Amino acid sequence: MKLIFRFLIFLLFFLAFIFPSVNAEENILLEEHIENIEVLPSNIVVNLPLDVNQQIAYFVKYFTTEKKEVIQRWFKRCGPYLPYFKTIFREEKLPEDLVYLALVESGCNPFAVSRAGAVGIWQFVEVTARQYGLKIDYWIDERKDFIKATYAAARYLKRLYEIFGDWRLAVASYNAGEGRVLRALKSKNYADYWKVMMSGAIPFETFAYLPQWLAITILVKNPQKYGFEPIDETPWEYIEIEVPGGIDLKAIALAANSDLYVIRSLNAELRREFTPPGYFYSLKLPSKSKDFFYKNLSNLPLEEVKVNTPNGEVSLFVLSEVTEEVKSKWPKEKEVPLSKTIKNSSDTKKVQAKLKESSSKTKKSSSKRKKPSSTIKKTKKR
Repeated sequence: MKLIFRFLIFLLFFLAFIFPSVNAEENILLEEHIENIEVLPSNIVVNLPLDVNQQIAYFVKYFTTEKKEVIQRWFKRCGPYLPYFKTIFREEKLPEDLVYLALVESGCNPFAVSRAGAVGIWQFVEVTARQYGLKIDYWIDERKDFIKATYAAARYLKRLYEIFGDWRLAVASYNAGEGRVLRALKSKNYADYWKVMMSGAIPFETFAYLPQWLAITILVKNPQKYGFEPIDETPWEYIEIEVPGGIDLKAIALAANSDLYVIRSLNAELRREFTPPGYFYSLKLPSKSKDFFYKNLSNLPLEEVKVNTPNGEVSLFVLSEVTEEVKSKWPKEKEVPLSKTIKNSSDTKKVQAKLKESSSKTKKSSSKRKKPSSTIKKTKKR
């Protein structure tokens, strides 16, 4: 009897935590969102129980009070990426509101790594990343590439919807994995999202995932009503240029008249401070770098260094003879940048004839300016 009583006390406590009460006087959620399901931020989620609305209200309050500074920081960081996300999701014929899962996943941080080893803006674990065509090796981790990883996320979400036929279950599966959700459906003989969430077979993180996403979407679409600055969706504008392998990223930043911080962020998939050696690599650079990048690169002082790696000895070209004034302008922290490119200036010297020859060959391979309004080249499965 005591055991039953303790269980009931625990159950009441658990339910009180899961379904926080909504006080209308606190104006937690705009009235139309709490009472009229038709005006929820996306038409892909319908017939949500009242308890889900209560959870959305809870997270709206949480995000606009305790986590307000964090959410505003996410808004600022996500701005340059969102136009690309929306273009890709439209191209893949997915509901556009799904792009805001990127905020819940990582706050749009391409360098994010979870305790479970999920990496990048879309938080792929290695197995799933490889399954959806992302390359991972000693030099590259394409889970951090904001274009290729977004295509992979779109294809994964599309596949989850094909499996479940319900966007709520698809979104939950993106967080928990389709295997876990499928096992819950089979073990409990359920076909309904809400029953699966209440079955006890799904972790709390997944239980909260859908309302977190909907709460974030409400805030993104109504920023001023909740005290946020609107997201500035001015996109990164970049070009892709074929660069010789093994080049120091600091040299590339100088040649592009840009900032190392920006180069790292546009090319977050690079795991080392060099382009992958042994082949020409397609590098993203600020669009305005196109006219002078190759000339500057051929005039930089680079020293060839032999380095042992897990794949054998390779040649790397290291920047040398740089003044302290130039060094002082290199950022020391690998952070996600704002959309502003910081310029620096420097006098460059002659580089080895070997690199001049490589740069001359490379110059012929530069691509057109990339804008989110144009078709973005898809990732090839490897």
